Amino acid sequence: MRDNLTDMRNDRSFQSVPWVSLAFVAGGLLMAVLWIVFTTVHGPTSFNQDRAVLGRSMFFWGSLLGGPPNLLVALGLILLYPRLAKRAGLLARVGYTLTLIGLVVSAGMDMFIWGALGPPLFVPVVGIGLIVLALGSRHDPRLQRQSIYLLTLIGIFQVIAFTLALIPLEVSDQIGGYRIFGLFAHFLTGIGWVALGVGFWKTQLTIVIKPARDHE
Repeated sequence: MRDNLTDMRNDRSFQSVPWVSLAFVAGGLLMAVLWIVFTTVHGPTSFNQDRAVLGRSMFFWGSLLGGPPNLLVALGLILLYPRLAKRAGLLARVGYTLTLIGLVVSAGMDMFIWGALGPPLFVPVVGIGLIVLALGSRHDPRLQRQSIYLLTLIGIFQVIAFTLALIPLEVSDQIGGYRIFGLFAHFLTGIGWVALGVGFWKTQLTIVIKPARDHE
């Protein structure tokens, strides 16, 4: 056990854990909070009610929701590259790459092409990428079991969101389907990223404190 803790402390990715945690927590919180603002502006259905919050329209809040949160989460994953993909198997590397592509490309399109929250084209890419990443990492001793479960759960939220987006509008609008879609695609996903960031922070504290206690 002590050898495993020492190996993790010597791992370069361990040094970046505080920044990883901050990126995941900040990205997740932004994602969840901005969705609440965006759905207030847009409304619960596919019809844009075009309300204003703080004098800003749906286009501003949509661009903000689609861009910075995804980029912060992507930054966290990039910082975790040595632990998640560098020495991982093919399956984990494929999942890692798909997830990053989905996050970064969708953020760029929402901010610079659509100028709002665009179609959920990359939601399934992120969802499948996270599930594949979790499957490929399930035997990796450098990742806590809880982290693997959370990656899987976030991926499932994304897949559910994409499935909801496929429901015909005449059916979806009757139940406020756009708001339900966002509940999975942004709000619950955001909470998942926050939990993952907190989990990495707790792992770091355990690794730092436990060896110190062992020497007492």
